[in-house]
Amino acid sequence: MYKAAIFPVLLAAITLAAFPMQLAATNLHASTSSVPPYVYQNEGELSGLAIEIIRELERRLDLPPIDIHIQPWKRALRDAEDGRSNFVFMSGPDSEREEWGDYMSTPIIVERYKLYRLKTKAISLASDYQQASAYRIGTERGCLYGHGILRKAIDQKFFSNTISSDTEANLNMLLSARVDVIAGDERRVLWNLKKMGLEGKIVANSFSDNAEELVLEWPTYIVFSKKRDQQELKSRFEKALREFKQSESYLQLLKKYQVK
Repeated sequence: MYKAAIFPVLLAAITLAAFPMQLAATNLHASTSSVPPYVYQNEGELSGLAIEIIRELERRLDLPPIDIHIQPWKRALRDAEDGRSNFVFMSGPDSEREEWGDYMSTPIIVERYKLYRLKTKAISLASDYQQASAYRIGTERGCLYGHGILRKAIDQKFFSNTISSDTEANLNMLLSARVDVIAGDERRVLWNLKKMGLEGKIVANSFSDNAEELVLEWPTYIVFSKKRDQQELKSRFEKALREFKQSESYLQLLKKYQVK
């Protein structure tokens, strides 16, 4: 009789003990790298435009807090490829990544690239980049820079391409005259110039044959690991992201991270 009474109690205790583990198992893991002002640490807390978008999706989908790992970019990609993270975010379109990753159709961030120069130095560059062989360009490690004319110009037309670790390092190369121009996302460049107190010293370079400054619009995405069964989760994320981008809250968030 005692054994019969004890068994349900033990079963209940085991179930309660396992419950926190079950909850933990529902937490999603995401990987990315530090890309201010989209992803960065602010007094020990994760901040940035992309972080706030992820947190808004988390709220709309009623998910437990997503565990976001900030890593070197190659490691962030590898964790998603191997299935250690559910998804990586801020990834540009790439055929090699499509082999292991399931891209969302709606971008999380669309980066707008321009060429930047010292305000005191004139750069004569046409939109076909034919004069690019006279100049040195600075780029950032891990950035794809599209698959069109800008990418070809970086690879073939500029006198040299010096690769730095991030936007701040790229700007420092420009300031020290190691390169003549850098290719950078407008929001990232302006955010770093403000942080460095260098507004007005570095400007966007327009082409000699037109006044255009924009050289590339580059969408970046949330990419789910194919190592996990996540089609339903991806569909829910897709719907939530589309709805959020159509809201007034999204426009207010963009204004919050607008740097002038």
